[in-house]
Amino acid sequence: MNRMIRRSGCSLIVVSMAVVALVAPAWGQQVITEDLKLLPSDGAAADLFGYAIAIDNGIIAVGAQQDDDNGSSSGSAYLFDASTGAQVAKLLPKDGAAYDWFGWSVAIDNGVVAVGALLDDDNGAGSGSAYLFDTTGAQFVKLLPSDGAAGDQFGISISIDNGVAAVGAHLDQGMGFQSGSAYLFNASTGAQIAKLLPGDGGAGDAFGRSIAINNGIVAVGAYLDDDNGNNSGSAYLFDASTGAQIAKLLPSDGASEDQFGISIAIDNGIVAVGARGDDGRSVDSGSVYLFDASTGAQIAKLLARDGAAGDQFGISVSIDAGVVAVGAYFDNDTGNNSGSAYLFDASTGTQIAKLLPSDGAADDQFGFSIAIDNGVVGVGTFQDDDNGTNSGAAQVYDIAILAISPDPLLAGQDGVFTVRFTNPNTNTFLAYTLVGLGSTYIAPLNITLDLDQPSQAGGMVTSDGTGTAQWVLPIPQAAAGRDVWFQACQFESKSNVVSTRIQ
Repeated sequence: MNRMIRRSGCSLIVVSMAVVALVAPAWGQQVITEDLKLLPSDGAAADLFGYAIAIDNGIIAVGAQQDDDNGSSSGSAYLFDASTGAQVAKLLPKDGAAYDWFGWSVAIDNGVVAVGALLDDDNGAGSGSAYLFDTTGAQFVKLLPSDGAAGDQFGISISIDNGVAAVGAHLDQGMGFQSGSAYLFNASTGAQIAKLLPGDGGAGDAFGRSIAINNGIVAVGAYLDDDNGNNSGSAYLFDASTGAQIAKLLPSDGASEDQFGISIAIDNGIVAVGARGDDGRSVDSGSVYLFDASTGAQIAKLLARDGAAGDQFGISVSIDAGVVAVGAYFDNDTGNNSGSAYLFDASTGTQIAKLLPSDGAADDQFGFSIAIDNGVVGVGTFQDDDNGTNSGAAQVYDIAILAISPDPLLAGQDGVFTVRFTNPNTNTFLAYTLVGLGSTYIAPLNITLDLDQPSQAGGMVTSDGTGTAQWVLPIPQAAAGRDVWFQACQFESKSNVVSTRIQ
């Protein structure tokens, strides 16, 4: 059975494995449901709202590429306040037309919203385009490549950082049939800066299917490249100022049909690359790889703890401030292909939590798109039916992340407990429950622990201006060999649950 224990917003779940055996869950077993659900004010059947999502500085951008405002499947995008869920604006291109699929891709940075329309026809049928808006919804630039051609699907992917917009055109034929390309633009003027091509590009690679830019480095996925077998996939890094290729990324265990590069993200020197067809847990269970952006070296491979055949974990990926968010849109937790998402610690590769929608249903495909910024996670559910069949939705999670060091904790030594993304300048306390039979007295904390309620450790700590609180606590010798759960709490908000066996 499950018991939910609440105290000042903190909850610790005790899972009974047998009548007399109580086992603490390992990292990542906690399931978190959303704080907000986003629906557009004028949503309608088949809009596919949530097909793309992006977050920056408290604003969430969501694409609805089958919306019909400018004609059938012309597409649209919406902006929402991440803290309240209120709709801020609806974005429509000035020259939108039927079947442009505006909203297929979205990105946002520093008040500029970028939206891809991969089937726009300015350079020929299906050549594609992209648009830049401010957060009031006003369009100020349309982006077109200097050599765009029919069928390129420019706008299949888009990213923006520090005044540079990066756009993928995965069916460009510059290096062979559907070899693909990517472009960089000045986000203020719309002027093209560079065209990116891989040094070893070839027909059918689909270079540009995914793209991300951060701190002067552009990461581009080529998910149908064949270096590790047919459609095994690859990714590349480029210098944003020169357009020069820096590195080619390949997973250490890549294999045919992995589609490594179907999704990509970069932040603070770490590149995350999705491989939805990887068989790490079972056939097409999916995986994500982390790389050092400066060297191209693989750092870690991420796998969902409960990954299963066909989940396609890695279809979407985002990374911010050391937390990796990953979508698995064919997971079956709330129905066939209902979907799920996961959070990982980028520094350790450890799974932090699993995200599910509170009203998930079969075929919603929650997790097809994902974004994270400053502890706020947005997940697209483009086949949700609240506004009609496949009208779409998005879920928002406001996550505080607790980590412990060392892990496992060592009896007789200090343990460091750090929680990030809390409300700044607000008191936070650390709750814990010792898992075992009966109650146990642990000195020097002078607290009696039992299974009926969590206890506080270390007293209240005021989160700093960045929303970080930390405790340094002695771990009693008497606690050796015991399982303990920890959770940081602020009134009605709480972090993930961390469990450890004290060594």
